Amino acid sequence: MTRRRPSLVGLVVQRIAFFAALAMIAQLAGVFWEYWSDNQTLERYAIEMETEALAPGVSVQNDRAAFRLPPDARKRYGGGDSGYLVRVRTAAGAQLYSNCDRACEKHFPPLDVTPLVFWMRQVKPGETLQVVGGRVVAERPEPVMIEIAIVDDREGVMARVFAQEVIDHMLLPMSLMLVFVLGATIFSVARSLRPVQDAARRLARLDPHAEAAQLPTTGMPGEIAEFTQAVNAAFDRAAELMRSQRLLTSAISHEVRTPLAVARLELEKIADPRARKVEEDLEALNHLVEQLTGLARVESAQLAPMEEIDPAALAAQAVVDLADFVYRAGKSIAFADEGATPFKGHPALVENALRNLIENAARHAPKGAEIRVEAGPGAVLRVIDDGGRIGGSRPAPAASGRTGLGLKIVGRIAAVHRAAFQWERIEGEGVTATLDFTPKP
Repeated sequence: MTRRRPSLVGLVVQRIAFFAALAMIAQLAGVFWEYWSDNQTLERYAIEMETEALAPGVSVQNDRAAFRLPPDARKRYGGGDSGYLVRVRTAAGAQLYSNCDRACEKHFPPLDVTPLVFWMRQVKPGETLQVVGGRVVAERPEPVMIEIAIVDDREGVMARVFAQEVIDHMLLPMSLMLVFVLGATIFSVARSLRPVQDAARRLARLDPHAEAAQLPTTGMPGEIAEFTQAVNAAFDRAAELMRSQRLLTSAISHEVRTPLAVARLELEKIADPRARKVEEDLEALNHLVEQLTGLARVESAQLAPMEEIDPAALAAQAVVDLADFVYRAGKSIAFADEGATPFKGHPALVENALRNLIENAARHAPKGAEIRVEAGPGAVLRVIDDGGRIGGSRPAPAASGRTGLGLKIVGRIAAVHRAAFQWERIEGEGVTATLDFTPKP
């Protein structure tokens, strides 16, 4: 199973996410170092967070301020031995709630002192993460200040403050930025690669034998356009090579044909049996030359306009023309119209392909084999040999060396017509060769 290659968009997103994670780790280390070296900011945030958690307990009763400890704060501030002290007072000096007595007098200012909007100091100067402070949390019906002291941070209030600061000031902003950056990157890369995807689809349908086998570079980024131009240059070189090959094939076939004909005429005058053997070799060589000529004809005829072809008539005529050749090879041949329908193509090339298939069967099928040529159903031509099965017997399997130049020519003719060519050999049951000219969507 072929492993699917990752897309460029996926690779870019992975790298951005990786470096964003590195940046977040580096920033996290920077934030940690900042608070570790200047913990007064962390302590101030702790006072703000704790007073904010206690503020919902302030209420108004009979036009006077009242306080009731919120349920989620009772564990920390329900008793004076928890390590967390609290006193709630009004600006006039009325104490609304306290979980400490002498400890409050030790850490908090007297009740008759007018409170500031916010105050803070360390419990023991020089010892970090032990802080006392207060903040006014309500103004009506009268100012209410909540004062707290963290002398033993058993529940990790400072750690929660640090985590909250990381989320609010680092993770959330960077996550939003990462989403926008990734979105913009995916959109930009996908839009930039759209011409490349179009070019890839064109390349999959491109015929390298066509004269104008080129990929468009319009709308491509410079680097990708340069790569596409290199592909076009490679197509140009391949086209030039194939043109040279066609010229060479055509020249060789024409130059060799005349000497072969002369040699055959001279050999016919010699009665020696060895001359007959040479004649057989010349016949095989002449067949090869004819195939080379046919191959050159295929490459040069594909630019001509296509005509409507009647496959039944074409196949019937090919059977008549090659019947003598097939019978002399010790085989039989028959034709059947299975409901053929006309199609567009080059008649000479299609006839050449069919003749090659019939000749291939006649040359390589076992003695006594029956060759059946079918036209249809639809735009299909089929050549079948039964492998020499006569009277229910099954002789040796058909020869395997049957994929020579003739079948290469058939495959090329099928490619010119965008047809499907299938050649299937079943051991002991002969060969079926199919040309399907049904137009593809």
